[in-house]
Amino acid sequence: MTETLKTAVVTGGSRGIGLGVVEALLDQGFKVFSLSRNICQQLNNERLVSIKCDVANESNQLDAFEQIRETTSRLDACFINAGVCGVSPLLEMDTDEWDRVLSTNLTGAFYSLREAGKFMRDSTYGGNIVACCSLSSFKPENMIVHYNASKAGLRMLVESGARELGPYNIRVNGIAPGLTKTDLIAGTENIPGYLERVAKRTPLGRIGEVNDVIPSILHLLSDQWVSGQVLIADGGLSLVTPTDPLE
Repeated sequence: MTETLKTAVVTGGSRGIGLGVVEALLDQGFKVFSLSRNICQQLNNERLVSIKCDVANESNQLDAFEQIRETTSRLDACFINAGVCGVSPLLEMDTDEWDRVLSTNLTGAFYSLREAGKFMRDSTYGGNIVACCSLSSFKPENMIVHYNASKAGLRMLVESGARELGPYNIRVNGIAPGLTKTDLIAGTENIPGYLERVAKRTPLGRIGEVNDVIPSILHLLSDQWVSGQVLIADGGLSLVTPTDPLE
């Protein structure tokens, strides 16, 4: 039986940017599978299937994608978004903290890319995969060396995936948000003047909101000709140099 309902997978879909993408895809008529450690309870929609999944656990992801395959024969879009962070000086960071971030942000993303790619290859539709790479994949920030490294690795995973999966009509791209108001930056409001300084250094004059990033992600999840690119969505923050004479 040929299925006409478009289908999407979103990892980390229970909060932040992932939740915003889930909601937007539902509004576009997709059936959406949300994979996250917490069940997505904020939305009530019969086309939303929330699967409890730790993306860093390979067995969890294999089971989740098998469950999806039992439900539908097509996968049109996948947003690889699940991520964690933490703050620690490089010289004081222990192996457990390094592994915690890399296992989710990079290894978990690899599992998602691999399984989504297999699914799209096996269907007759091809598809679009977008990974949340972060501005930190281009610009290293202090105290989060593990996060910087994981996102830089994810950026290369996007480019490598685009090369290998292109022959199957699968596009792979990335989105690189700047500082965005989500749970991931919880605690930064306690650093005196930090958010105000970032807003001042951003040409558009404020900190990003989830809804600022969603349109770019939706475009990449539907574009038929762009592949292997990472789009920076940061309000212009990455344009500011540390040696600005006006400062």
